Amino acid sequence: MATGAMLKRLGYEVLASVSSGEAALEACRSRRPDLVLMDIRLDGKLDGIETARLLRESENVAVVFVSAYADDNTRERASAIHPLAFVAKPLDEVDLGRLLRLVDSKPKG
Repeated sequence: MATGAMLKRLGYEVLASVSSGEAALEACRSRRPDLVLMDIRLDGKLDGIETARLLRESENVAVVFVSAYADDNTRERASAIHPLAFVAKPLDEVDLGRLLRLVDSKPKG
């Protein structure tokens, strides 16, 4: 099941689902989400890590990386962004729910 469908089943509102970093930046600027689930691999010129960095700087939005790419270099680059979490795909609905409950209990900002 797709992540967006799982989020909806868990009772979360999905404001947008996009495939590029550029589209993610635009969606966040116009919709102001509380949290972004960000893949590392994206279409377009920006990868998920660079997109997350830009979102943190311009929109101060919290990011959770959800990716199948978890090599040491990727994790090091991602950790420099200070995400709320970095979890490996594939996620199942139970794990996603646990993750979001944990993230939701953290202070904002």
